[in-house]
Amino acid sequence: MEIWIFFLVFLVAALGILAMMGYVKNETERLELKHFLEMAESKREVVELQVQHSAKVEQDRATIEELNLRISELNIQIDEAATTNRKLQASVDKLREDMAEKQPNLLAS
Repeated sequence: MEIWIFFLVFLVAALGILAMMGYVKNETERLELKHFLEMAESKREVVELQVQHSAKVEQDRATIEELNLRISELNIQIDEAATTNRKLQASVDKLREDMAEKQPNLLAS
């Protein structure tokens, strides 16, 4: 009779171990699936952030290009204004010289 009790205890223990192994396997698969889904989500977020970053970089490049063009235009206008200023200054100097020749006493006073 003692052998049957030992066999029964052994059978219950074996069934308990098998049940625990099934639970652990099921839990492991569930955690692996959860991990896989989280990794897929994070990869998707990274791809979205890279796309947003690329779009922002392109937008910034376009803005920089526009600003560089505007700076070039302004530099041309500055050069033109400087040329006009030099011409006007030369004309003023010429007029002063002409006035000085016509009326030398103006400079003395």
